[in-house]
Amino acid sequence: MFRVMLTYELFGSGMERLKRETDLFVSNSGEIAPYVEQLQWADAFITRSVHPDSATLETCTRLKVIGIPGVGYQSYDIDLLNRMGIALVYCPGMNLRSVAEHAVALCYALTKRIVEDDREVHRDNYGVRNSFNHLELLGCHAGVAGFGNIGRETARLFRANGMEVYAYDPVAKREQVEEMGYHFCPTLEDLLEQSDIVSLHMPSLPSTYHLLNEEMFAHMREGSYLINCARGSVVDEEALLRALQSGRLAGAGLDVMEKEPFPADHPLLQLPNVIATPHVAGVTRQAAERTHAMVVDSTLRLLANQWGPQVAVANPEALEHPRWKNLQR
Repeated sequence: MFRVMLTYELFGSGMERLKRETDLFVSNSGEIAPYVEQLQWADAFITRSVHPDSATLETCTRLKVIGIPGVGYQSYDIDLLNRMGIALVYCPGMNLRSVAEHAVALCYALTKRIVEDDREVHRDNYGVRNSFNHLELLGCHAGVAGFGNIGRETARLFRANGMEVYAYDPVAKREQVEEMGYHFCPTLEDLLEQSDIVSLHMPSLPSTYHLLNEEMFAHMREGSYLINCARGSVVDEEALLRALQSGRLAGAGLDVMEKEPFPADHPLLQLPNVIATPHVAGVTRQAAERTHAMVVDSTLRLLANQWGPQVAVANPEALEHPRWKNLQR
């Protein structure tokens, strides 16, 4: 029986399968350090947002598979994993609809002032209805920064709301974007200048670190909104705070931040025009069932030396390591 370590319990059929078919340890912790011994014991490690550093991984000579129930694996040293023969399993496309819906939900919540109005009604301030600061989305310009699967689905939902959609991605081609009926932006600055609402859908990479900074916020329209359902590192949070306090931005919807879990005393969370959700955009019941079932199935297939098109491996080079010599392709 394979030994599997989890940081937190998975959802649905994936978790039930692990209980039936593996020798399972669940740390229920956002920390790795207290559980290094268990990680060294494991054949596979399936993690939700908690990642061991490279020094720790080098001590885990038994480990063959790391499973991520999502798409964010950029924090791992791929060269190290390849040298150790550790396959990194991920789950592309399983939660794209859920994340896109969450981005649009944050757009509605911000522009309709739903959270702020709810607070005021609970304070017996029914007169808040006379503020006339709500926005109708029909005809507004929505900018989608990052035009991968999630970005494209978000763009489709924005357009279904009658919005003009602008798209930017350094690898997107103009003809691809325009064939879908959207406006192509050759630079991020161009997209920011055109948009009333900007929704981020880009990965965490050295090239995207603090991409939304003081200089970029200066390109955003006065009174525009920012939505981040991508990665917290994409936004310079101090610059965002200043943009919100100055009125450059009318509001921000954040499903991700640089430090997670979000510290409750974070200055951004003290602002009435910031809506924060706990990195939950892709964690609907439906998406969790699909994603967690996929990561478990992929992990167990690899441990059984089976690799086919249904198993997404971020670093297939690792499977050339001698420890995978019996792998059936």
